[in-house]
Amino acid sequence: MNIDYAAFVSHLTAVADGAVHTDIPLAPYTSYKIGGPTAVWVAPQSEEAVGRVLEIIHAAEVPLFVLGRGSNVLISDRGWHGVTLYLGENLSGWKFQNLDADVLAGTRLIDVTRRAVENGLAGLELLAGIPGGVGGALRMNAGAFGREIESVTAAVSGFRRNGSRFQADRDRINFGYRRAPDLADVIITAARLRFEKSDAAVLKARMEDILAMRAKKQPLKFPSCGSVFKRPAGYYAGALIEDAGLKGDRIGGAMVSRKHAGFILNVANAAAADVYALIRLIEKKVFERFGVRLEREVKLIGEFE
Repeated sequence: MNIDYAAFVSHLTAVADGAVHTDIPLAPYTSYKIGGPTAVWVAPQSEEAVGRVLEIIHAAEVPLFVLGRGSNVLISDRGWHGVTLYLGENLSGWKFQNLDADVLAGTRLIDVTRRAVENGLAGLELLAGIPGGVGGALRMNAGAFGREIESVTAAVSGFRRNGSRFQADRDRINFGYRRAPDLADVIITAARLRFEKSDAAVLKARMEDILAMRAKKQPLKFPSCGSVFKRPAGYYAGALIEDAGLKGDRIGGAMVSRKHAGFILNVANAAAADVYALIRLIEKKVFERFGVRLEREVKLIGEFE
C-alpha cells in the first residue's frame, strides 16, 4: 500500500471502536480454515464506526475486503494485501418486536432462525443449516427448498464504500437467484426481517427435519464453503460433477466429497491453491463432458494463479 502505513493504522484505531491489527491470518475466520494474512484487520463494534472506518479506507484508496462469517469465500494463500473489514460476532445481535426483527449483519443466520422459530415466527425455517451471517445471506440471496431470504426482507441498511449511508426498503431491492445486484456494492450492517405468525412446535419440527436432512446428505465432517457452484439451468452441479467421474478426486489436501460432489472439502490442511486447482479441474471436465459452464458460488479473495 503506497501510503503512510503507521499513520493509516493509527487513524483507523482512533475511529474503529473495536480491534485493529496488522498481519493476522484469515484462515481461522473462514469455514474452509484456509487463507493467508491480511495487511490490516479492523473489527468495528457499531454501525456508526463502520461508516467512519469506510471513510478513512476510501480516502486512502486502500483495497477493501469485507469479511462476514466466512462461509462462502476462498482466501488466497498469499492473503489479502489491503484492509479486511470484519463484520462477524463483533457486529451481531437482534431485537424482535411483534412480527419484525432488526438484525445486525454479523449475526449467524442459524441463530436468528432458531430464535424466530422459538417465537413462533415463520419464514426462515427452510433456510436452517445454511452457514454464514445475515449480511452475506442477503448479498447472495441465500435460499433452500424454494425459499430465499428475500421473502422475509423488509429493509436493508449499511454504507456505500465511501462511507455514505445506505437505506432501502424491500421494494427498492432487486433479488435474483443467488444474487442481489442492488446490494453488490453495499456494506450491509443491518436488516429488518418480517415474519408470519405460526405454531412454534410445527416450525421447530420442520426446522429439525431440515437440519437432519442436511446432515444426512451433506458432508459436514470436514471444513468446506458449502456448495462451490451455482445450480446451472436445467441441471444440478453436484450431479454433473459426479457424472463426470470426479467424486473423490483429490489435489493436495482438497477433495471432491464422496457424499455430495458439489462440495470440495479441506481434508488434510489444504492450501487455497489445492482447492482452486480442483475448482478449475471440475470446470474443465464438466464442460468437456456436458458442454455446461459451471458458475462459481464461492468468492475468490486475493491472488490466484
